[in-house]
Parts: sequence; structure tokens; C-alpha cells
Amino acid sequence: MYLLVLTIVIGFPLSGFAQFVDKGEYVEVAKGTELCPGVILDHSKLMLDPENVYWRVTSKMRANGTQAVSAIVLESLHDGKSGMTTIMERRYDEDYATFFKQSPEHKGMFFMISPKDGRMEETVEICRKKK
Repeated sequence: MYLLVLTIVIGFPLSGFAQFVDKGEYVEVAKGTELCPGVILDHSKLMLDPENVYWRVTSKMRANGTQAVSAIVLESLHDGKSGMTTIMERRYDEDYATFFKQSPEHKGMFFMISPKDGRMEETVEICRKKK
């Protein structure tokens, strides 16, 4: 009995750390997960400052397999009077639908797939450092 309780106590908190679950063709990424730009596969798409852009998953997987994400840009604002610089989040594109698919070549990376035409929009990975 003691061993069973110990397994439940240790195993339950660890199960809460799963940030994505494979659901067949697509992957469900946990709501609230922040995704940063991953490997750049298409060099024709240039991002102004990839370190200042990330996506936040804002919904659970829907019946059709899509999830909502918000694109967020980090902006530095300088106050000339105080001399202080603050970092502010600005939603660039709010709550749009996407599919997530695991990258077969890069472990831990995902493709964001457009539900409109099936094209890959971005390659992302779970952010390692706090934004």
C-alpha cells in the first residue's frame, strides 16, 4: 500500500509537466505554453527580430484538431525623462487557429500548419527561457 501511494504522489506531479500530447496526425500543445521560433527552414521569410517574437497557445485542441494561438511581440520602450527602459508585450496577431505537427527531423520542434490551405506557417519550439 505504501509503495502505491508513493508512486501516485511522485507520478501525479510529473504528469502535469507534459506540454504536448501526440494526437495522431497532429499534436496538442498545452494551453498557456509559449513557443519560440525554431529552425528557419524557409530563408525567404525574414523575421525582423526573432528573439522578440513568440506565440502563446490560448486554447485546448478543438474537435477539428486546431488550437488558438496569439503572436506576441516584445517591445522596448524608453522613457526620456526617467531614463528607464521597459519591456512590454504587444499582441501582434490574436487568437488565430493553427494545427501543430511534430517535426520529423528536429526533436522538440513543431510545425504550425494553416487550417485554410495546409501550408506550414512557422517552425517553433517550447521556449526555454522565460519571456
